[in-house]
Amino acid sequence: MIAFLLLFTSSQDIHAQETEQFAIGDLIAVPGQKVTGTLIVEEGSDAGSYIPISIICGEKPGPVLTLNAGIHGTEYVPVIALQKILEEIDPAALSGILVLVHVANVPSYLGRGVYSNPIDFKNLNRVFPGKMDGTFSERLAYTLSNEVIGKSDYYIDLHGGEFNERLLNYVYFFYGSPDKELSRQSRLLAHAMGNTHLIPFDYSSIPESEPSTYSDTEAFRRGIPSITAEFGDMGIVDPEILEFALKGIDNVMKTIGMLEGEPFEVESPSYLQDETYLESESDGIFYSLVDKGDFVEEASLLGYTNDFWGNRVQEFYAPFSGIVVETKCSPAINKGEDTITLAKVTDTFNLE
Repeated sequence: MIAFLLLFTSSQDIHAQETEQFAIGDLIAVPGQKVTGTLIVEEGSDAGSYIPISIICGEKPGPVLTLNAGIHGTEYVPVIALQKILEEIDPAALSGILVLVHVANVPSYLGRGVYSNPIDFKNLNRVFPGKMDGTFSERLAYTLSNEVIGKSDYYIDLHGGEFNERLLNYVYFFYGSPDKELSRQSRLLAHAMGNTHLIPFDYSSIPESEPSTYSDTEAFRRGIPSITAEFGDMGIVDPEILEFALKGIDNVMKTIGMLEGEPFEVESPSYLQDETYLESESDGIFYSLVDKGDFVEEASLLGYTNDFWGNRVQEFYAPFSGIVVETKCSPAINKGEDTITLAKVTDTFNLE
């Protein structure tokens, strides 16, 4: 376990809390203090908004960990989890600084918007690092990238299945960076979350000339160990899943030395690889014949779509044997949308 912890602390310059204060926008915290407030996204070509933020500034020095919830409008387990963390974490027991982004995308949250928001109808987690003079989602991503992500030593983007999704609890992490220690730290961060299912993503496959697109990619590009964790689905706050998420976040904080206590390690994790999305070729009505977590055989029928008159127009077959990572649980389907996500399952994964 000692070697495990050293991997988190030896390879990067941590923004250890050695100064008298820590600021995000106009929100300023000093050691031993909890502060709450808003980070403003100014009006531009369209409407502006705000981001509710909390800073818990520990009495002892340590890293800056950012937990980001609410990028999408109906992913509720992370939002409720951060409410509980704000209430329960005592600055006197904390080493370092905990930044809580309670709802990153307030218009989408208030509008109960699946994927996009009602201002510019864009998906926030497709426009990072954003633009200072772009549309609302781009300005929002720009604000998060520069005021929040850029001030972090560790970054966790917390998601879950939206209203129309049945989704496994899993964690994305990067490997394949030229900075091998950065990849190693992100992998260990993923293992500390407690999720059984882990999805490695090859960072070297992302062209440097392309935008980050996702918030965790933007963090990783800035040299910040980052992961995306999925908890819950269908817009339901299941108490057991909420407690599972809170336990994982607590374990991360113990692992990186922000809280006292011995962290646990996940026993026998599964690695999901060759993630494949089965796309609808038309608008219509989707019928899923599988559920999240089902193991399916190659060539088995997983679901189908009908047109609006009940004629079957497309069938979805498994391209390989694997596990169902996600399936849509709403009949409504649009052309170009994913219906079912499938992945191969392995017990081991070679970081190199």
